[in-house]
Amino acid sequence: MFEALLFLAVAISAFGIICAYDGSRDVFHPLVFIGPMFIFLYGWMPWNLFSTGGLTQFFDDDQLLFVQRLNVLGIVAFVTACLGVGIRMNRRPPEGLHQLPPLACRRLLIGAGVFGAIGLMCWSITIINVGGFVNAFSASYSGGWDDSGYVRDGSLLLLVGVLLSVSSLSAGGPGIPSLSLMMLYGLPWLVQAILMARRGPTFSIVIIVLMGWYINRKKRPPIFAVGALGICLGWLVLFLVTNRSNIYLGSNFDVSTDVSRIVDKPDPGNEYVYGAGTVLSSERRGRYFWMRRYLAQLLVRPIPSAIWPTKYEDFGVPELLRNAGTGEGFGDVLGWKGAVGSAPGIIADLWVELWWFSVPAMAVLGWCYGFVWQKTVTRGGPWSSQYVILSALSIYLVMQTMEAVIFRTILLSVPCWLTWKWALRARSAKRRLIRHHQLSVMQHRAVEHV
Repeated sequence: MFEALLFLAVAISAFGIICAYDGSRDVFHPLVFIGPMFIFLYGWMPWNLFSTGGLTQFFDDDQLLFVQRLNVLGIVAFVTACLGVGIRMNRRPPEGLHQLPPLACRRLLIGAGVFGAIGLMCWSITIINVGGFVNAFSASYSGGWDDSGYVRDGSLLLLVGVLLSVSSLSAGGPGIPSLSLMMLYGLPWLVQAILMARRGPTFSIVIIVLMGWYINRKKRPPIFAVGALGICLGWLVLFLVTNRSNIYLGSNFDVSTDVSRIVDKPDPGNEYVYGAGTVLSSERRGRYFWMRRYLAQLLVRPIPSAIWPTKYEDFGVPELLRNAGTGEGFGDVLGWKGAVGSAPGIIADLWVELWWFSVPAMAVLGWCYGFVWQKTVTRGGPWSSQYVILSALSIYLVMQTMEAVIFRTILLSVPCWLTWKWALRARSAKRRLIRHHQLSVMQHRAVEHV
């Protein structure tokens, strides 16, 4: 029965991919890249573990069935809601982009320069604090540091600089300034992502550059090219995780190209094992957060710890400091403990928060992705950047937790939205000027006729 549920999870995800691409002919439809993540996390990974007896070390048959039923329902909800928004792609150029006026492109570049510079400054501060570039990356999974969360998270604005630069270039903006800003802000992020062997940042920068270039154009890259790139990118992120302890400056780089052990190794840090444990522990204890963890990300996290050291405890979610609150009670309920730093995946994370309401919550997420995609292919402009951001963060959403997505989404989305709105004012002003000129000409001709 468990094997059948694994097959069902794969089949539903594959059905969503086929329907999305067949209806939209858009390789950037959300299900085209989120569907394979579902297949990996809720199909292929548990199948490898189950076929080698790895799951029986942690769970009995009834527990596995309970968890996989929840996973299947979550996938069904996401796919159904995402397809329900609509899958027809507008074949006309999006109104919000496609050759913006020069002034609008320059404003995009100004926004890229400002926010990217802030991100570069924050990144530089964290590197200087640990003694420079070599010290920052001379140990595995190290990097820079600052006591202020604003400085640590501020480096995310490097991605804003890259995305707005790509958007300006694809809209007909000046080539050399756009490419220069892309290199200036993209290289520090890419170097950090690779030398720290971090899959999320690596995935994000690749998606932002490639999708940011194509998203506002009528022409899409071939499906086979995207499929090949997806396989390579998937292998790369697994390669980084597999060899994390051997990738750093000064290492002998004794790395392995066999990434299968990260998938079929049965340990408490495996995403499927940890996610299943999260669901079962919460269900047995009857302990759910009912949106308190997510609200803490919006209301409490922005307050510096130096001002309010016990902010999470006072808000009632001290668990957030340990695996984002997803690893509680493992020892008492399951007889084993989840690995520190592990993530359960989106469905398990929503279960801890919302119980069975996690299923409609998955539908809400699917609808959001479908809605923003529709706005992107019909209107473009600021919606295109929002969709690229959601796409770049999709690996955090599926493989980790909402905690990893909420603050990143806000920090990336708001600067892009504000810059786009400012840039599009130039086009609106130009249109008003043209209409005023045309009206003046018509009135002048009418007077001459009289």
